Amino acid sequence: MRRGAKRREPALPKVERVELNEKHIGRRFIAFLLCLALGLSALGFGIYSLLTTEPGWARIEATTEEASIAGDFVFDYLLGEGATAQRKALTTLYTQQCIELGRLFDATQTYEDSQNNLCYINTHPGEEIKVDPCLYGAFEHLERAGGRTVYLGMLEAYCLNLYYDSGGPEAFTEPEAAGTLRQLAGFAESGVSLELLGEDTLRLEVSPEYAALAEDLGLDCYLDFGWLRSAFILDYMAEEFSSRGYTHGIISSRDGYTRSLGGDVGPVQRSLYRWDGTRAVETGRQEMDTPVNAAAITPFPLEGDDGRAYVNQRVLLGERAAGVTETALLYSSTEDCVELALKVKEGILK
Repeated sequence: MRRGAKRREPALPKVERVELNEKHIGRRFIAFLLCLALGLSALGFGIYSLLTTEPGWARIEATTEEASIAGDFVFDYLLGEGATAQRKALTTLYTQQCIELGRLFDATQTYEDSQNNLCYINTHPGEEIKVDPCLYGAFEHLERAGGRTVYLGMLEAYCLNLYYDSGGPEAFTEPEAAGTLRQLAGFAESGVSLELLGEDTLRLEVSPEYAALAEDLGLDCYLDFGWLRSAFILDYMAEEFSSRGYTHGIISSRDGYTRSLGGDVGPVQRSLYRWDGTRAVETGRQEMDTPVNAAAITPFPLEGDDGRAYVNQRVLLGERAAGVTETALLYSSTEDCVELALKVKEGILK
């Protein structure tokens, strides 16, 4: 800027004064209140609709990640009058059951608020342990039935690791894996035992040789219910729900079980599959009138299966698994899932 020149002020935008019409301001305020009331009513109706349940079929789901086994099941219930309160009560009870039974039958982890579960037993051989009556009852049931199903835990865990590491069942035939599988199968027959001492007390006994192999493999799940785990959990759940008056529901598992709560809710269906040599093909659906319980063995990989059901059923059937190319299904209105599972297994192994 040249010395002595006048400084020019920056130009400001022109501001026009707007006159507000103060006529009818009361009507405008009333219209505003009406719009606000309509908006709040619509919002309230939306919230009410979200929180209110109409009578009819509803999917009951667990409300916390602690109920991790809920992902293994599908629970549908036919709600009646007072559907909203009924659904809330069912959700609470289902969540509680999934947490309690899931922890009780967990062979891989212990919990502070679920002491002496299956994992605790596995990691304390030689000790007398008092357990939950449900767990003790499950051991008693299998002891009466005979067989060594509950002692296949180590074999199942090793096979599942092979399946995940290789991405498929071909790893079971590799020479090194086949040798370990034979060892584990032998120890499951003669290297481990469970003594039921009465009054919900038991003791696990493991041979030194079996314990040494387990340590080498980094595994310790000598006992596991395997494919029967879901059967016991569903039977216990159904007993709990029915005792509280909830009978109009069906709980299905992803590994082949259907469990009625006791009421007639119309027919239900179960998919049937056939192995064509490379993949599983759905061949139809079995329709069953309720109340009904069912157990189905499908010892080949299904689409979407994470491998657990396939591996557990393959271990359960042993060498016979390779010869089963179609779903083997049993259902009944009087026998529970555990009884049906044992019968369908024996039917294949005969």
